[in-house]
Amino acid sequence: MQIHKISLLFIFLALPCLQLFAAEEEAVVAQEDDIPFDEYDRGTPRRSVDGFMAAVDEADYEAAAEYLDLRNLRGIAAELTGVQLARRLSVIAKRGDWVDVGDLVDDPNGRRNDGLPEYRDLIGVVLSNDKEVRLLMQKVPRGDGVFIWKVSNSTVTMIPDLYEVYGYPESIEKLRRSLPEATLLGYEIFKWVLVLAAAVLAYLVVLLGAIVVRRAPGDPEATSRGQLVQFLLLPFGLWVVIITINAVATSLGSGVRAEAWHKISPIPVLATVWMMFTGIKLVHEAYANALRKRGRPGAAVLLTPAANTVKIIITTCAVLIYLDKLGFNITTLLAGLGVGGIAVALALQKPMEDVFGAFTLFTQQPIRLGDFCRVGSETGTVEEISLRTTRLRTLADTVIAIPNARLANEAIDNISARKKIRYRPILRLRYDTRPEQIRKILVGIRELLAAHERVLQEGPRVNFLEIGDEALVIEGSAYLDTTVWSEYLELAGGLNLAILEVIEGAGAKLARPIFHEHGGGAGS
Repeated sequence: MQIHKISLLFIFLALPCLQLFAAEEEAVVAQEDDIPFDEYDRGTPRRSVDGFMAAVDEADYEAAAEYLDLRNLRGIAAELTGVQLARRLSVIAKRGDWVDVGDLVDDPNGRRNDGLPEYRDLIGVVLSNDKEVRLLMQKVPRGDGVFIWKVSNSTVTMIPDLYEVYGYPESIEKLRRSLPEATLLGYEIFKWVLVLAAAVLAYLVVLLGAIVVRRAPGDPEATSRGQLVQFLLLPFGLWVVIITINAVATSLGSGVRAEAWHKISPIPVLATVWMMFTGIKLVHEAYANALRKRGRPGAAVLLTPAANTVKIIITTCAVLIYLDKLGFNITTLLAGLGVGGIAVALALQKPMEDVFGAFTLFTQQPIRLGDFCRVGSETGTVEEISLRTTRLRTLADTVIAIPNARLANEAIDNISARKKIRYRPILRLRYDTRPEQIRKILVGIRELLAAHERVLQEGPRVNFLEIGDEALVIEGSAYLDTTVWSEYLELAGGLNLAILEVIEGAGAKLARPIFHEHGGGAGS
């Protein structure tokens, strides 16, 4: 019983919808019945223009002339045939981009409230000598009491003048007259000849540029040069050909069928994306090789994510451009991408900080692979600099991963960057050391440092620093000509032994270290 109640409720709710649908169907049928039957389907402005453009696409200018009101023409238009006027109007339509069939009404009464008489409708507007010229459709009698829509005779009268602006040069007209009056995919034969000739000429120019690059001074077998020539011949050459075809085709004017195909064709967008991707790869490899030759392999690593980011941006723009060609409202899509981008940016805030930190490390290069450095309390050799972390191998042979964001904001002591190592002995002599002994020790150490072949003579000094609480302090300072820590330890050890001999030769002795008791603990 419950099921039957639900079914009845559904039928009750559905009846108004069915009635509304039936009413709409009746309205459509009634509207179709109002459109007069016509051999050329000229019952409404839209259908009449559709028929004219379809006839033009088939190069059937006799049929196209049936859509023109040839009554009461004036001037040069009166001397031309309907076929000639139809062909010239087709050129104006294609080159002047004067009509959007979708804006015309499919109503036998035409568009209302447009400021024109009821028997006239606006097709579009073209420019003639920097002045706007309105092109009109007109409702005219067919001869049997039925009214149909044709291109207004006032507009037909202006066709010769407009053709002076939008017509082809005489050289192209000669080519057109020498070829068959036919179309292929809605495009006249003479236009195909011109477009293909322009495409071949454009590629020959690119080929000439590739030959110049190949024969330019330098190593002809260089990898980078071969890649550049290959880039010019294929992706760039193909892109130039496609852009040339589009430009020439647009200049000559396209029919409805060709324009519709051009609107949905992804070939120009795909060719552009392919050319840009290949160019990015070419620049990436060339710049990476240059960085490696300059001893900056770490910076070359950063180029890969940077190139990928640029490719993502290019792909996104290409998709939006293609969707715009298809008629989608990209403003809404951009708004959605903006909101989504903010959400993604908030979610990736920390990882992006590390990525930008990697960018700082690669560009400013405070450290490089293989450098021995100190970061805070961590000391070790740099083994890897990735986008997120930098890995240090410590003296204990462990590996520490430090976030790049921390490295970008923290002081880094790059020990491997030093050109020399400071040797700084501090001697603590006993209080019973006599002044003449101290003088002898100072002279002896200075002579030792001056005579040593690995001590840089950039102002080594030895001074009686202070009379301390527990000893008489002598401080030395000199730079050893090495950057290798193990070699430094060997040189410093030899100097330390020589200094002990100087002290012993002066009859002096080092003070014993004094250990203090701490907090009641036992001393030594």
